[in-house]
Amino acid sequence: MNRTPAHPDDPVVLEQVQKTIDVKSEFEFGLPPGPFFGPLKTAKVILCYANPSRDAKTAKVIASEPDKELLFAQLDGLQPYPYQVPAWDKWFKPVANSLFEGHCATASKHICVFNLIPYASVNIDKVQNIATSLPSVWAAQEYLRKTLIPRAISGEIMLVMCRPAQLWGLQTPHGAKNIIINKTRVGFTVETKERVKVWRNTMNLC
Repeated sequence: MNRTPAHPDDPVVLEQVQKTIDVKSEFEFGLPPGPFFGPLKTAKVILCYANPSRDAKTAKVIASEPDKELLFAQLDGLQPYPYQVPAWDKWFKPVANSLFEGHCATASKHICVFNLIPYASVNIDKVQNIATSLPSVWAAQEYLRKTLIPRAISGEIMLVMCRPAQLWGLQTPHGAKNIIINKTRVGFTVETKERVKVWRNTMNLC
């Protein structure tokens, strides 16, 4: 299992941009990397976001070996969303309420959160200027283009671009009914909720 706190090609870039942004204070490298949370390989609803959040509970997670083991296990792309982890639970419950009528266990099996940047931060606005320079971000964008978009176009998954769509490089659905551009900074629009609900019923996700 990969135990490195960063993408192998990111450190040299992060070191070079240190002159323009205090990388060590903005990014939390004490956490396992979070390119995605949830079963990326099997999930039927993929939510694309900026990066994991860093808050008051982050230090507690870093100090907990069981929590870190749970997060490292996510890297195989088969585990349910780890909503049991402190702070992850607070974030995921509203998502489950909006898209799976509050059923966290069910939602955790069918939803994957795919992050553009794998490192947690307090504010994406402070780090987005260097985001497009990171090899890990290139890898995420490539996976979106070569794997997720084709799967959405074929009707295999529902792809929801939450934020920031402009950094992902996908600001329109390109005519694909299974690609949603969720145009709100917080939560989901009514249209997004309804379209995911219809998709759930079609796929019998329970």
